[in-house]
Amino acid sequence: MFAEMARAVNHPKNIPMPSPYRSPHWKIFASIPHRSAGPVGSPPATWATSHALSGIPTASVLLPTHKLDRTDVLQICLNPANPVLFGFVCAMAWGGMGSGPGGKSSVAAAWKAHVKLSRHLNLLRTGGLSRCEVYRLFLGTGAIPGIGPAFFTKLIYFFSPTPDFYIMDQWTAKSVNLLTGNWVVRMSGNAVYNRNKCGNYLAYCHEVDEIACLLEVTGEQAEEMMMSKGGRDPWPWRVYMRSNWPINAPSVGYRASLMHSVYAGIPGKSPCTKTVHSCF
Repeated sequence: MFAEMARAVNHPKNIPMPSPYRSPHWKIFASIPHRSAGPVGSPPATWATSHALSGIPTASVLLPTHKLDRTDVLQICLNPANPVLFGFVCAMAWGGMGSGPGGKSSVAAAWKAHVKLSRHLNLLRTGGLSRCEVYRLFLGTGAIPGIGPAFFTKLIYFFSPTPDFYIMDQWTAKSVNLLTGNWVVRMSGNAVYNRNKCGNYLAYCHEVDEIACLLEVTGEQAEEMMMSKGGRDPWPWRVYMRSNWPINAPSVGYRASLMHSVYAGIPGKSPCTKTVHSCF
């Protein structure tokens, strides 16, 4: 209920972005209709136990013993009756934190920084911040050990009262890079590079908005389409993306100058920059 009440759809129109998207990738992507991935990850109670988390604040409900879907996690994180760290556990169990390269040590490091983490999440849930401001919360002195962009953008998504702060994980990042033919999101192997700046996140979110407009879906649905679903029976877009990665970009790797030339309008009034290239 809280998710539906708080996150009224703001469907952007007529965003000036580079087009068209690359063929045949766009044709394949656009032919696959949106569908919800349903419950994914681990049950939050199981996830918390497996990572030996102690001191989880009590909430209006017990930690779920079943897997959650996006709506479930949104309702938990946006409900002011639930402490933000309770929501953090649910969001990270949904996202599978601790199963990647950092393993359990990444979860332990983040939990140890729970005071700073709580401040960030409360700011997110209060709302009123720009895309650049929410991204910069987790950079520099605000960085949370063990949590890179792939996971802190999940927190940005689930704790923000408006629905246009999108998850930028390896699958959505690869999708945007594949569809545009540009290194919109900087990658380190298969992972979202920790040194992505707010300009990269702004460009990524603007591309999600544009894709949503072209397909006449919400931004959240467009992002979910790009994330697709893996596992033992991966969905068509995930299969296609794996077989077409890495991208055959016109330049080798990432170049800030190229990003600025393609997304020239992004840094203009951004509070994050002293020079136009600093956003990227």
